[in-house]
Amino acid sequence: MRFFLVLSILSLLSYSCGSNSSDESTGNPSAVSDSTETPQIKEFREVNTQLKANINNPSLYLKRAKLYVKYNDLGMAIADVDRALKLDSLSPEYYLLKADLYKKQDNLKASKEALDACMIVDNNNITARIELAWLALITRDYKQAIKYADAVLKRDLHNADAYYLKGMVFEEQKDTVLAISTFSTCVEQENDYYDAYVHLGLLNFDKDLSLAKGYFKNALRIQPKSMEALYAYALACQENGDYNESIETYYAILDIEQYREPYFNLGFIHQEYLKVYDVAVDHYTKAIEVEPKYLEAYYNRGLCYEKMDQKAKAETDYRYTLKLNPQYTSAAIALERVLN
Repeated sequence: MRFFLVLSILSLLSYSCGSNSSDESTGNPSAVSDSTETPQIKEFREVNTQLKANINNPSLYLKRAKLYVKYNDLGMAIADVDRALKLDSLSPEYYLLKADLYKKQDNLKASKEALDACMIVDNNNITARIELAWLALITRDYKQAIKYADAVLKRDLHNADAYYLKGMVFEEQKDTVLAISTFSTCVEQENDYYDAYVHLGLLNFDKDLSLAKGYFKNALRIQPKSMEALYAYALACQENGDYNESIETYYAILDIEQYREPYFNLGFIHQEYLKVYDVAVDHYTKAIEVEPKYLEAYYNRGLCYEKMDQKAKAETDYRYTLKLNPQYTSAAIALERVLN
């Protein structure tokens, strides 16, 4: 299970550089006093001042393009990369940045065109080949993706990114054996390859839980507060019967972020395996506090109340479960049971 952090979007103050005027498209930065200008204004003002003095310097356009990326204006960033390319069409770095910007805009065709142009300038550019392989993978052109990755490995046999990419191809093709083998080669080349360890753990989850735990532990060695690795590790411990370790990991997750699944799983462990129903009730209740319409938490809490011979509370939870989902057969059976 993967979790993604929601990043706040910074407000954008855009500037364009013109050769005939010191006033930029959003106003004259020099008119803003040093005491009131924001960090964004200051950064753009400095690079615009440098450009005014040296308007034919491609590296300054690249510098400003990266500022636009920082403040989430990809269109303006691309425009500045194009300005840099007009002044220096032989720099692979410019094509790679342009390809990445188009990729962020989901314009895969334009991204590939930029990478192809990079390859014309530098046919041995490994980064461009890796990126072309990713584009092929995204479009499910698996044969082409492998071809690009193999071309990288011919130039650099120890390139971890190429092995990781091939592993992703094999995983998408449902070839688990080859995927595991290739991800393993990836971490042999680079011992701190977080994503490869996560995939190795997931691929081994139904095969060897002890091995899966080891891979997730390695992922946590690299990123100790990764929510996906912590959750996967906790689940592996839970499925492997290592309940104390699982409980400890779920609490570690909740110290970072409060969300419903760890509370529910803590409730399930105490209910199903440890038979400590009052503790399970507490965890299910916390899960419901986070998600008031958490149907499974109401149902399982009802089961715990029933085990504790608190039939009135069990009835309330079963009825609410059926209110949320009238087709929940198990809750209907349980309700009938406590009413008789």
